[in-house]
Amino acid sequence: MELDTKQKVLIAIDTEYQKDLPDMSTVDYNVIGIDPDSFNVAIEKLQGEGFIQGATIIKTHDSIYPQALIRNIKMTRDGIEYVEDKLDITKTMNSKEKTETLIKRLASSGLEHLKDLAAKVLVELAKQP
Repeated sequence: MELDTKQKVLIAIDTEYQKDLPDMSTVDYNVIGIDPDSFNVAIEKLQGEGFIQGATIIKTHDSIYPQALIRNIKMTRDGIEYVEDKLDITKTMNSKEKTETLIKRLASSGLEHLKDLAAKVLVELAKQP
């Protein structure tokens, strides 16, 4: 499975979204393994395409690239459906099952940064009541 930058960012957001109390500020370019400008542009595109909502996009005359504040982002229904379709995840899976499936798909594709993020989320999901 080949993923572009925007897809990697969306999958990282969806992975964090699986937790009962997601903290989107933990999703950043380092976690995904991309540069900050690519991350910020991907957030702007994902919001513009309706896959996420709640990002604050800041544009300044100092840079051609925006800065994205993502603390308050949420997945939209379209974003969730896109990730589920892309990764062959069924709607009836619970958060733990979705994350386990995600780890398998990412591991088989060599996407280590995203697999590591999903593994951390899976550990947190196991701790939830």
